[in-house]
Amino acid sequence: MKKNILMSSLLIAMAISSIGARGSDIAGSDHNDSAQGNAGTVADRLAIRELVESYMAAVIEQDADKWIANWAEDGVWNLGGGDISGKDRILESWLTIMAPYEHTAMFGQPIFIRVEGDKGVAHWHTNERLKLFSGDEMQAVGRYKDRYVRVNGVWKIKRRDYSVVFTTARGAESTATHN
Repeated sequence: MKKNILMSSLLIAMAISSIGARGSDIAGSDHNDSAQGNAGTVADRLAIRELVESYMAAVIEQDADKWIANWAEDGVWNLGGGDISGKDRILESWLTIMAPYEHTAMFGQPIFIRVEGDKGVAHWHTNERLKLFSGDEMQAVGRYKDRYVRVNGVWKIKRRDYSVVFTTARGAESTATHN
């Protein structure tokens, strides 16, 4: 029973993202994601890192206003089940996903950050620890593929595509592994 509750909670994010899904089109980007080196000014790369750190801090604080402030108005979020487009829909989905969690922690490490003009791209590894109101705990390691845009001099998230590397649940009989 406990395992079913934990797995159901993890799958909430996937189910929510399938509402109105259009599919992801990373290949249609004007950035080449195959090269994993940093590029662009240190100031721009630092600003993007601070943007993502603000995003992660808002997850930990469960502060919806701070979290959504990191997104561009026409942002797109994909958790693996399809695109969620626009700040209103993104926020609605995030609030639903976060509802079962008493505490959350999210930490990230960039694989690379590249900037050209007012556009940026980065890939991140994340480590997420989650505690449900039931007391059950989970850990997820994930990968984000991001696009950023500078709006009125401020970097915003234009697109985040998430994939699960693996998840574990305290007390679960087995560990689910995803690629």
